[in-house]
Amino acid sequence: VWLVNLTEKCLEVYRQPTANGYEIVQTFKSGETVTIQALPNVTFTVDEILGD
Repeated sequence: VWLVNLTEKCLEVYRQPTANGYEIVQTFKSGETVTIQALPNVTFTVDEILGD
């Protein structure tokens, strides 16, 4: 699950869901690069998502 947090200007990525939540939670901030797990050759920055 990807959540674009406009208030905090970041991207929250939730992976490996369980009955109690997600095992992996990552927060990416401005200037950081994100890779799609299923498509490792596809990368982009948080700024590209947020339009900054």
